[in-house]
Amino acid sequence: MAFTVAVIVLKGGAGKTLSSIALTEAAAESGAAATLVDSDPMGGAVRQAELARESGRPLRATVLGLSTPDLPKRIGSITPGADLVAIDGPPPGALKIAKAAIESADVVLMPCPARPGDLDRVPATLKMADEAGVPVFGVFNFYKTGTNNAAAAEDLVMAYGVTMLETKLIDSTKVAENYGLRPRGPVARYGRELLDELTRKAAG
Repeated sequence: MAFTVAVIVLKGGAGKTLSSIALTEAAAESGAAATLVDSDPMGGAVRQAELARESGRPLRATVLGLSTPDLPKRIGSITPGADLVAIDGPPPGALKIAKAAIESADVVLMPCPARPGDLDRVPATLKMADEAGVPVFGVFNFYKTGTNNAAAAEDLVMAYGVTMLETKLIDSTKVAENYGLRPRGPVARYGRELLDELTRKAAG
């Protein structure tokens, strides 16, 4: 049975698609059968998979679009044989789909931009996962070491009670350069570290 991760936070622009791709590509690189289910009606992950294929270096993971509140009933039939499934969460406002993604998962991975103004939907995301009985791990992305924003964001997630992973995606121009490509450099490294830490902590 696949280990299923819902990459969810009820806010746009938080790095859900980036984290979903990095995670599934790290799993596929290690030899696991990995599937990314894009639950966003806009199909951001599906589009990035198309761009990667056009670049001549397609993503190793399978990427499928399925944006529906019926996700818990259908996810097994579209991901046969997968070892790891990541569900790229929908945009803000698609609450039924977000709830369905969480209910389909073994664990929620909540991308947290290291900017206090981008963390206001963290409590609502935690509440939705708690109601579904699914554990949550947060991960900082767009993180700039030693800045006031990073320190304030750390204080805020601690106050919210988020269990944060040690893995962080350090913000740099090289992160933005990964758009539409197979992960490389800091994004590939982020994916490998994320996969290792998340699977260990979820199992323990």
